[in-house]
Amino acid sequence: MNVLITGGAGFIGSHTADKLIAAGITTVVIDRAKPKYKNDQAVYYRLDLNDPETEEVFRTHAFDCVIHLAAQASVAVSVADPIKDASDNIMASVRVIEYCKKYNVKKIIVSSSAALYAVPQYLPVDEKHPVSFLSPYAISKHTMEEYVKLSGLDYIIFRYANVYGPRQDPHGEAGVVSIFIEKMIKNLPLEIHGDGEQTRDFVYVADVAEMNCRAVLSPASGVVLNVSTNTQTCVNDLFSAIKQNTDYTLAPNRAPSRAGDIKHSVLNNALAAQALDFSPKTALADGLKETVEFFKRTY
Repeated sequence: MNVLITGGAGFIGSHTADKLIAAGITTVVIDRAKPKYKNDQAVYYRLDLNDPETEEVFRTHAFDCVIHLAAQASVAVSVADPIKDASDNIMASVRVIEYCKKYNVKKIIVSSSAALYAVPQYLPVDEKHPVSFLSPYAISKHTMEEYVKLSGLDYIIFRYANVYGPRQDPHGEAGVVSIFIEKMIKNLPLEIHGDGEQTRDFVYVADVAEMNCRAVLSPASGVVLNVSTNTQTCVNDLFSAIKQNTDYTLAPNRAPSRAGDIKHSVLNNALAAQALDFSPKTALADGLKETVEFFKRTY
């Protein structure tokens, strides 16, 4: 098979590229960033998806499948610059979809977000939960989903929970895991907002990459699937678990709750387990240990 990963030089994309290549799948990457974690067996193009030159990559390689991971991932940026957010998450996605149709790509797999569930009405959140939006980012991801559904292509839409693991950037719109780890290995002060009892569903990046790979090979199509562990972890427990793997000596600073933060979030992953015969299996303690070791080597 011949697969394109957009955003394949990024956090989830680079792990997905490694997984596909290990499975013997020819892998091409388009990313506007210089690859920091480059697999020598992949072909890389440094392009913005809105650049007309992107079409030439589709014309040249005749892809069987596209994994579309490239995105503007910051909620804060989407609020401050909704034009950029729409350009990166809607217009770029539409271009990818149209190229897939024009060059007879058999299947598209796209990354969406648990942000579409906003404040959950029930837990765990399944794929039938109503969508609602607290940011332009969530709106742009949902719009991308709708374009995919109307495309006529075979598709799988993944809605990711809180992905963490090695190679995650601790700066910018980083996840709480990478932010905590960087500060804790450097013994710097960190903040926990509110009482720290707010919960999230943390899923290890290697498991996410495995699901992306299985989606390429699976006959499943026309489905929206949660990518999660179906497990709630509160921020206080996350802090304690990371502390066990570091020499951190400080107590966390307590900060006020942030406006708009939801209290609890956990995604039901039963549908994905059924469709792909796999559910994330990396225990949080094991994933955090691997991630801390990576950060110690890197930062």
